[in-house]
Amino acid sequence: MSKLLTAIILSLAVTLLGGGSDETPAAEVAPPTRGLAGSTAIPARRTETAKVLLALGRRGGDRATLRKAADKLATLNDGQIRLIASLSERVVGEGGPATDVALLLLTALLILS
Repeated sequence: MSKLLTAIILSLAVTLLGGGSDETPAAEVAPPTRGLAGSTAIPARRTETAKVLLALGRRGGDRATLRKAADKLATLNDGQIRLIASLSERVVGEGGPATDVALLLLTALLILS
């Protein structure tokens, strides 16, 4: 049941973000890089993690919740971090139903990943 729920949440997230089109550049779907010398993966990961924590903080997250979220984000791979960071950009956005759905998906992905 958990795998089915995760699959539904991920497909909703991709749909919400407009992913899956044939116009997606190859660089966006490339596998994540490890922390190689000269790689920008580590700073990008820190930036994306900061985006997620900022979005959660603006939506009323207390320090304990933000600490747990930061610990969870540290365990995720680069692709998962990118997906959650893009959802966090929607959460910080203008508001409305799309913002609420993005927050729901962000929270579900953090819990289930």
